[in-house]
Amino acid sequence: MAATGSIDEVRSWILKRHPERQVIDAEENLIQTRLVDSLTFVELVYVIENATGVEIDFDNIDIQDFQTLAAIEKAFFVAA
Repeated sequence: MAATGSIDEVRSWILKRHPERQVIDAEENLIQTRLVDSLTFVELVYVIENATGVEIDFDNIDIQDFQTLAAIEKAFFVAA
């Protein structure tokens, strides 16, 4: 899977939604810290799709792949 964008696009999207934050650690749990909640999760998936150019199958989503920026990068941005 060849990524056309980078994890920085996802980080920027999250930071734009949380202007009180300056940085997000790659291992910070995005769900537990409520940086991504149930209302913004679908939007996060679309941001990842736009950055990678690859459609994500909603029927086969593994929530573990979305918990941290490092997990998102490993699951969607690193070529297998």
